[in-house]
Amino acid sequence: MPHVITYTEEIEEHGFCQQRPVLRTGEKYLHEVEGKQRLRIVRSVHFDKYVWENVAQWSIDILEYFEEEYVLCEALIKTSACKLSRLPVFVANGMIGVLTCDNDSVCGELVIPSTVGNIPVKGVASFGFYDCKDLEKVSISPMVVVVYEYAFAKSGITDISFNEEVPVMLHITALDDCENLPKFDKLFDRPFSGKYLMRGGEAFTYSYL
Repeated sequence: MPHVITYTEEIEEHGFCQQRPVLRTGEKYLHEVEGKQRLRIVRSVHFDKYVWENVAQWSIDILEYFEEEYVLCEALIKTSACKLSRLPVFVANGMIGVLTCDNDSVCGELVIPSTVGNIPVKGVASFGFYDCKDLEKVSISPMVVVVYEYAFAKSGITDISFNEEVPVMLHITALDDCENLPKFDKLFDRPFSGKYLMRGGEAFTYSYL
């Protein structure tokens, strides 16, 4: 399982212009520690308190994958011109996503595959395709069984379809702020094709386990 670390940063305040940490919620990036790269996914960045008059404290909650827990590889995406293009992705403990620096490469229709090369894909990572504005459609392949929190939030998708073979557990926040999707009741409406269940909180964790 990924490692969850929380740490604080002390940020000086200059007059009324309070600085924030450089990191933002949803960022996915590579970070070198003692000569080894780790994959980090920023789950939240929030203000805690003023430590004293000119110093503010922020908490940054990060999912961290060690070098042996993830791989960088390529998946296929169908562009708006109906051409297949190679998309740089990561697969971390079976969960697929794209680094923030590659968000602009995610355009057109994406199939979440059951495998990338010989690497099995079990689901979509937390914030996996967060803020991918040019992503239009998503299809979930069989054997992909879980879509984590904010996986496609703030993306440009107009439709998402699930397979008819294996039900997919979809976190209730996975499609937040997708302005091109029709409005629907997350618990009662069934706007998408295929087999899926929308859950949140402990219900999501319990159902997936």
